[in-house]
Amino acid sequence: MKKLFVFAAAVTFSTSVLSGNMSDNKDMKATHNQMMDTKSVENILQNEDMQRLHRDMTRHAMSEVGMEARLKMMTKEGRAYHKALEQREKNTAG
Repeated sequence: MKKLFVFAAAVTFSTSVLSGNMSDNKDMKATHNQMMDTKSVENILQNEDMQRLHRDMTRHAMSEVGMEARLKMMTKEGRAYHKALEQREKNTAG
């Protein structure tokens, strides 16, 4: 019983210490906007090859064309393109 009490106290203490280390930044949008500038988002979205691959990937879904487009999008550029799309959707959503 004593070991259980010590374990519960240790978990409670460590949880409170970890939550105390959280950032006090109330405006998480400001932090997120610093990570990805809107100009860089627009530059990434202008890539015609990525636009074509994304269109093939979404329109042709599970077909051979769609799967090949998915494979080609699994690059650093493809991930950046998806991140830029998500950023643009968040900006337009409010």
